[in-house]
Amino acid sequence: MKAKDKLIVALDFDTREKAVDAIQRLEADVEIFKVGLELYLASRGKIVEYLQEKGKKVFLDLKFMDIPNTVAGAAREAAKMGVFMFNVHVPGGKQMMASAREAVEQVAAGGLQKPLLIGVTVLTSLDQNDLLQLGITQDVKELVIARARLAKEAGLDGVVASPKEAAEIKSACGDEFVSVCPGVRPTWSAAGDQKRIMTPKDAINQGASYLVVGRPITGAENPAEAAKLVLEEMEEGFEC
Repeated sequence: MKAKDKLIVALDFDTREKAVDAIQRLEADVEIFKVGLELYLASRGKIVEYLQEKGKKVFLDLKFMDIPNTVAGAAREAAKMGVFMFNVHVPGGKQMMASAREAVEQVAAGGLQKPLLIGVTVLTSLDQNDLLQLGITQDVKELVIARARLAKEAGLDGVVASPKEAAEIKSACGDEFVSVCPGVRPTWSAAGDQKRIMTPKDAINQGASYLVVGRPITGAENPAEAAKLVLEEMEEGFEC
């Protein structure tokens, strides 16, 4: 895979118009875009169709978490949309994840392309102190790996995790198990509200399957140039 196949740009906007402007600036350099809760709701879901009409892949980042039957229904609808990837929260439990997997398989059996189904382990905005406030005393890395193993047991294709855990996830779950890594910050950008971060070069070195980068690209004066710089840093990781 080339760097372009591993970069996911997060479209964290509050209007469809802002997102469309960013997509048009980036479409020559970016193949995969992440649509989260804010933009999905602001665009009434229409931004997904717009991206697909452009021939782009969509990571639908809605982080489903509910009782198994409800999540299965949501997963079924996400799969029917033809997205490239979507996610659920691992803390929703093994049965919830397995139900989502079964729903995706049912849609794929009908002839539609099967999306990657991944699980959110621990949000990259949380560190050890945040977990302690939630009553979780387990080391953050140990918790991520344990949740990654649970996701694999439930039949998921991979997980969302900090790049700091990518190498250990590969070791615990195998090379084919996907690691989608937010919390990626180029050497020239600010950390923002992310706490467990890593540069694109180092994240690739650690075995991350996909890197999610948002504000360092979309908030740049020249988003296309920023995307090219991120891709260059990723290429350096391939060479190491």
